[in-house]
Amino acid sequence: MPKASTELPNENTASPGSSGRLASSLSIALHSHYAIRLWEGRPQTSRQGTSQVKMKASIMSMPQAIRLAGNIFQASSADNPYADDVMCRLEEAIDTATGKVNEAVHWVDQQIAALPASVSLSEVKAESPLNIGVFSRSPLGYKCVWLLVGYDQLAMKAFQAWHYGLISRQRRDELLNHGGHLIRKIYGILRLWRPLSVTRADIENHTPAGVTAVERLGQPDPDIMSGKRRSSFSPLIQKRSR
Repeated sequence: MPKASTELPNENTASPGSSGRLASSLSIALHSHYAIRLWEGRPQTSRQGTSQVKMKASIMSMPQAIRLAGNIFQASSADNPYADDVMCRLEEAIDTATGKVNEAVHWVDQQIAALPASVSLSEVKAESPLNIGVFSRSPLGYKCVWLLVGYDQLAMKAFQAWHYGLISRQRRDELLNHGGHLIRKIYGILRLWRPLSVTRADIENHTPAGVTAVERLGQPDPDIMSGKRRSSFSPLIQKRSR
């Protein structure tokens, strides 16, 4: 799959003799079935049992997560405090999950490093990895992708360590299940996003849009409303004139 190309943010508009806008392209390679399944997600499915139909809940895909992160980013730039709140919670959850996945990768690396000095292992990888072009309208969308890539590394190393008898099957499965749960928690935050065209001014001035938003989503946190608490990746607020 070709790399996804995007223009990078640039405050300077192109003019004769200038270099024009910055551009970049990005692709990732996923090697483990565990990471690939989390990238692809799962639609809601039904399974006919002996006496009843059992439903399996859907799992969001990473492309859906990236799209929602972009929508939330755009809403945040339009002075939507609910979008700012989701961005804060999303960043915190991604950073926490990334730290835990990195700790797990480090732990598996230590088990592999305990091999005798005369033993050498090649880097583990799939014969035919899934190559994907990635584009996100939000930095947090890309951070979701980096988390998944880290989980992919964990899955490969965990299977390698188990294959060579360095960790048990139970420990391998614990690592993989916990890492997958962390990513699905990120999906859960994004799934709860409810788009509403509302601004801080709407809420402060009790406009119809503001009243409806508070009735549906509750009163925003005061620190969110004041702008004291924002994601480090929040865009500059483009306040609307009313």
